[in-house]
Amino acid sequence: MSKPSDPRVNFSRFMVQCNHAAVRELAWVIGSEPLLFATSEAQLLSPDFFQNAWQERLDWLRELDRSPMQLAGLHAHLESGSNRLGKRFERLIGFWFEHHPNWTIQQSNWVISDTERTLGEFDLIAKNHQTEEQWHFELACKFYLSTRHSNKWCDWKGTNVQDDLEKKMKKLGQQLQLSDHPAAQGLLLSHDIQIHRRATWLKGWFFHHFRDLNRPIHPLLAHRHCNVGWWCTQSEWKQWMSPSSGDWLELSSLEWLQPVHTIQHAPVKSTELIERWNNRAFERHQMLAQVIPMDGKFKEVSRGFVVHDEWPALS
Repeated sequence: MSKPSDPRVNFSRFMVQCNHAAVRELAWVIGSEPLLFATSEAQLLSPDFFQNAWQERLDWLRELDRSPMQLAGLHAHLESGSNRLGKRFERLIGFWFEHHPNWTIQQSNWVISDTERTLGEFDLIAKNHQTEEQWHFELACKFYLSTRHSNKWCDWKGTNVQDDLEKKMKKLGQQLQLSDHPAAQGLLLSHDIQIHRRATWLKGWFFHHFRDLNRPIHPLLAHRHCNVGWWCTQSEWKQWMSPSSGDWLELSSLEWLQPVHTIQHAPVKSTELIERWNNRAFERHQMLAQVIPMDGKFKEVSRGFVVHDEWPALS
């Protein structure tokens, strides 16, 4: 009897074989592992949901990767609004739903207000035609750094330290309750929408300080296969990274949604980064990917943030 294939291996293989960055991004927002395990309190989509979601549409993803016309449609969809990473993440998920035969989008980015104020926004409401259920999805892609070698959500910060995992999960929980508000219920009824299921679509990365890599402590409820990287300050980079550490890509925010990169710009050596950073102080963070060439692309073997020396400046 043959051994069942590992879905994660199949996913990694597809990402390497895929020729177009936008399709890899789309596959990643669907098929990558979630940040946290699903619980009744957190109302997160389960790993099985994501695994099934990309596998059942694998043939479509391959066709999309081969078809210039469909690719043009995907690119136009991605360029249709803000180029902020969070909005790009939402548009990729929206494209998947729009082209899925079992789903119909009923509302997206639907702002709900009463006579005095804005109450909130439905990220996405979609109907599953197999079950006849209407789903309210909240969508989030986050990148959090460990600040205290702790599993407490409040100790996992964004590069903007005002953002942390605890605040984000609280906010997502509040957003998922929007349909309970009387003003929202009236609008839902007028659009013939009845919410049957509510869930958060949460993807992203966790980053440990480089000194903790040999004894990492993940956040509470972190998925065992969540995406994990490292972080260091600008000064620590030259102390930690050896000149023989290989090739590095400096990633723009629009390159954060995939672990395989088309060769569009040449990688640099760690020594070049040290020399460049010796001459200027960081104003903001930089994400780096350590890469190896594979099949005409670069595949990541390590990913991390380099932040300015004062980050996170916690008391």
